[in-house]
Amino acid sequence: MQRIFSLPYVRRPIGIALGSSLAINLLTLITPLYLTQLYDRVIPSRSGTTLIAITLITLVAIVLTSLLEMLRGLVFARAGMGLYAEMEADVLAVSRKTALAGAPGRRARAFEDLEQVRGFVTGPVPGALFDLLFVPLFVIVLFAVHFWIGVASLGCAIALAITAWASRRTMARTADEIVMRQRQAGDALEAHLASAESATAMGYAGRAESRAAQLNRLSLTAQISSTVSTSGVASVSRGIRSASQILILAIAAWLAVNGEISGGSIVACSIVFSKALAPIDQILGAWRQVFTARSAWSRLAKIEGEGDVRDTLRLPPPRGAVAFENVIATSPGGTVPILKGVSFGINAGQSVGIVGPSGSGKSTLARVMVGAWMAARGTVRIDGADIAQYDAEELGKHIGYLSQNVTLLPGTIADNIGRLNERDDAAIIAAARAANAHDLILGLPQGYDTPVSGPGFGLSGGQRQRIGLARALYGDPMLVVLDEPETGLDGEGQMALSQAVAAVRRRGATLAVIAHRPSLVHTLDLLLVMNAGTIAKFGAMAEVLPQLLPQNQKPGQIVRT
Repeated sequence: MQRIFSLPYVRRPIGIALGSSLAINLLTLITPLYLTQLYDRVIPSRSGTTLIAITLITLVAIVLTSLLEMLRGLVFARAGMGLYAEMEADVLAVSRKTALAGAPGRRARAFEDLEQVRGFVTGPVPGALFDLLFVPLFVIVLFAVHFWIGVASLGCAIALAITAWASRRTMARTADEIVMRQRQAGDALEAHLASAESATAMGYAGRAESRAAQLNRLSLTAQISSTVSTSGVASVSRGIRSASQILILAIAAWLAVNGEISGGSIVACSIVFSKALAPIDQILGAWRQVFTARSAWSRLAKIEGEGDVRDTLRLPPPRGAVAFENVIATSPGGTVPILKGVSFGINAGQSVGIVGPSGSGKSTLARVMVGAWMAARGTVRIDGADIAQYDAEELGKHIGYLSQNVTLLPGTIADNIGRLNERDDAAIIAAARAANAHDLILGLPQGYDTPVSGPGFGLSGGQRQRIGLARALYGDPMLVVLDEPETGLDGEGQMALSQAVAAVRRRGATLAVIAHRPSLVHTLDLLLVMNAGTIAKFGAMAEVLPQLLPQNQKPGQIVRT
């Protein structure tokens, strides 16, 4: 986090906030000084001129204090936004990696932490923390009034500080537990909503809701426990503060009775003492918020630099040659290998069908091939260069990838096909025609401008699949990887897919197709058979495919490989 604190829009606000806090606390002393002069000089002398003068001075001080507090609030708001902007790339990178790891309920957690820290920085607590630095100033003022008043005020401040220190462990533990329980409850709710159709159809919706409700109750219990702890600390601190206020007034009154201080000093001491304890009391009241923000900050510190863009040499556009060299791959953040020492090569312009039983690593192979997942060991090469040497944005322009689960982003159909690039109508329509989806899109209510409000909301699975294929073919990429592209397609859609695959081959792009229907892959150049994360067979289609067929059976007759 040293990098963040060294930034001008974070470092400069700290200096401004410190200077404004000093001015605010010095101006605060004007009010008790005004009351002292009022009781000790104005009333005995009955001087209206003096009254008007000191009243005007005090009012000006109050206005300046308000303006400085407003300035300090704006400074904290700008610092919070600067922090958010600086950490946003790191948070997005972590969220993307979490999504790739297949943990949808956890994608936004880093954003929750960032928002928690931003909300803390822009809230009232940082101002109280800066005011806390000037508590010794008020204690010194009270010592200047009288030694015993200073001693009493110092003792009361120490008592409040001990209360805060004693409660810190409990508050930190409950704050962490609340975050954990809330996230567990959120994950359960998201999983329940995602499986609502299956749960309703198979009759376990009630049990799923009960489990989600149970986790939610545990979250509420943790919050109630924290609220009780916070209320207890706040009650103790209020009790100490009230008793301290009475004690200071009593000591000041006793000293006034004995002629050691003036009568006006009694009220002045009470106001100064209240100001001294105010930041401590305010921080104690927001104790849980302090620890929650601290925990969020510590988690953010671990992801710093995740979104840094590497300065890589811009390699020439790839022609599409792919090579795997003893590749071992796990899911992002995982430890169990899914691909186990996979090695093979595809020349530029060749096409390969990838088949195998469920769980054999076909989809993982596709993800590693396009750079969505990185190899844990070994090397994936595109045109002879390690895929890690390419700039991800530049390489992505030359890759077309259709995943098993097609997700469309909020926007229009055209936005999704164009990969959110600056709109190029000709290229978008060309991609749709290449996917044989042009007529389908024209049949939608607003054609290419049909809005998509979520991950394909309002579109059937087959429509999403064909629009996803058009997105994969946008810009005529030289490496096209299709993961079970026939999923959800009807007869017309499957025919359109076959035509799109043939068109990709004709223009000389490298093509990899994961499929269950042999009719989609039996015309390709190569066939790769996966089994338990390894390559069982690999070679020319004419040589490998007959080995997989029952005797006297043709490729078109096979339902599943």
